[in-house]
Amino acid sequence: MMAFATVLLAVVHGLAGLAILIVSSWFIAACAIAAPGFNYMLPAVVIRALALLRIGSGYAHMWVGHKHLLGLTARLRISLFARLHSQKINSRGEEVEALATHTEAIAALWVGWVSQQASAVMMLLVSCISLWWLHVPLGGWAIALAVIWLSVIVILCVLGLTYAVEIASQEAKFRTQSDAQLSSAPIWHLKSGDSFLQALPKATSLWRSNLLLQQRVLQAQWVFQGGAWLLLLASLLGLVHFSTTTELAEPLLLIVPMLLLSAGDWLGRSFHSQPALNKAVQGHKVLNALPASSLATLPLPTSTGSLVLTGFGSVNVPEQAISAELPERGLVWVTGPSGKGKSQLLQAIAGLEASRGSRAYAGQVLSPGLVSGWLYLEQQPLVMAATLKHNLCLGQSFRHTELEHALVTVGLSYLSEPGEWLGPGGRQLSGGERKRLNIARALLHGGPVWLVDEPFEGLDSEAASLIMSVLQTSAKDRLVVIASHVIPEHTRPALTLRL
Repeated sequence: MMAFATVLLAVVHGLAGLAILIVSSWFIAACAIAAPGFNYMLPAVVIRALALLRIGSGYAHMWVGHKHLLGLTARLRISLFARLHSQKINSRGEEVEALATHTEAIAALWVGWVSQQASAVMMLLVSCISLWWLHVPLGGWAIALAVIWLSVIVILCVLGLTYAVEIASQEAKFRTQSDAQLSSAPIWHLKSGDSFLQALPKATSLWRSNLLLQQRVLQAQWVFQGGAWLLLLASLLGLVHFSTTTELAEPLLLIVPMLLLSAGDWLGRSFHSQPALNKAVQGHKVLNALPASSLATLPLPTSTGSLVLTGFGSVNVPEQAISAELPERGLVWVTGPSGKGKSQLLQAIAGLEASRGSRAYAGQVLSPGLVSGWLYLEQQPLVMAATLKHNLCLGQSFRHTELEHALVTVGLSYLSEPGEWLGPGGRQLSGGERKRLNIARALLHGGPVWLVDEPFEGLDSEAASLIMSVLQTSAKDRLVVIASHVIPEHTRPALTLRL
C-alpha cells in the first residue's frame, strides 16, 4: 500500500507541474489578446493553487517514499537473514554488498524508478487526452512526442541493463582482488614498493563503465529533447504555411509549443532514474545467486571441559593436522608465519569452515558444524551502520551499565552514548577501535570458548597491552585461543601451537 501511495504522490506532483505549464501558457497568450473585463484573478489563483499542490505532493512523496524505502529495506534484510540462517557467505565483500548495497537498490526501485516512469506516462497520457478533448490546436504533436519518449526510454532500458551486467561483473572482480589484497596485509612490509603498487587492484575499467552509462543517459535525454525541438519546428512551420489569421489568434495555440519546448524539463527525470532500475535488477540477480555454503548448527554443550583435537585442520590447508589437548580454561597461542593457516584453523574449530580430523569437547565428539556459544572474533571485525548499542548487543538485551562496563574495560570509555551512530553518516572507527569493540562484544556475550584472530594487529603498544590484559583476565573463566604472529611480552600461555 505504501508503494502505491508513493507512486500516486509522484504522479500528482508531476501532473500538477504539467497543469501549471498548460495553464500558464494559456494565460500568457490570453493576456496578450484579452478584451476589457478579462478576469485576471481566476487564472492566477488556479496557478497558485496548482503550485501549492505541487509543493505539498512533492514533500509528501519524499516522506512516504523514504518511509517505504526504509521499511522495505528492513524487510528485505530480515528475509535475507532468514534465507541465510545456518549459512555462511563465502566472501566478506559479497556479504557487505548483499546486506547494504543490493538490498537498498532493490528497495529504492519504487522511489527511484517506478515513481518517475509512472509520473512520465501519466503526464503524457493526460496531456494527450486533454489536448484532444479541448480541441487544442496542434494537439496531435503530443502523440508524436509520446512515441519518441517511449522509443528512447525502451532503448535506454535495454542498453542500461546490458551495462549493468558488465558493471556487476567488474565490481565482483574488483571486490575479489581487494579481499585478497587486504587479507595479505600482515605481509605487505615484505613486498617491494614497485611490485606492491602494481599488484594493487584497480577500478579503472569499472569507473569507465559507470561513466559510459552516465553518458548514455545524457545522450538519451538529448536525443529526446532534440526530437521534441524538431516537432516544435515542424509545428511552427505548419502554422506559418497552413493556418488562417483566426486560428493564429487562438489563446490555446501556445500550449503545445510550450509543452514541446520544455519537454526535457517535465520528462527529463524519467531518463536520469535509469541507474536505479539497473542497480535493482542486478541486485536481485546477485541476491538470488548469493554464494553461500550451508552450516550445521550444534547446540551449546551442556558441560565444559578440555578441547581435544586429533589430526584436525582446515580442508583448505592440506598440510594442517593438529593433535593437541586444549585446557578448559586458559590461554592457548596459535603462532606461525603468515600463510600457514592460523585463521583457517580457528574458523575450523568454530565450525565456520569445513574441517578434517576430529574435535571433542568435554569428552564428547562434536560433529561438523557451528557450535552455539563459541565466539570467533575475526581479524577484520564488521561494524554495522547502526547505533553503538545495536553494534554491541547484536540482537540481545543488555543493561546500560553492562554496555558501559564493557566499553571501559577495552579502553573505549569515550563511546558513552548508546544511541551514537557508527559507520557512514556517523562516527567512523579506526581498525584498532573496531578490534576493541569486538572484544567488548565478546565480554557481553560470554561463551566457554573464544577464538581470537590477530587481536593486536594495527594496535599501538599501549592498546595491545590493554587487550592482552583483558584476554588474560577472560581466560580465567574460559578457553581463549589466540592466533597471532605477534606475542606480547610477559605472556604465559597454557599451550602454544606452532604451525
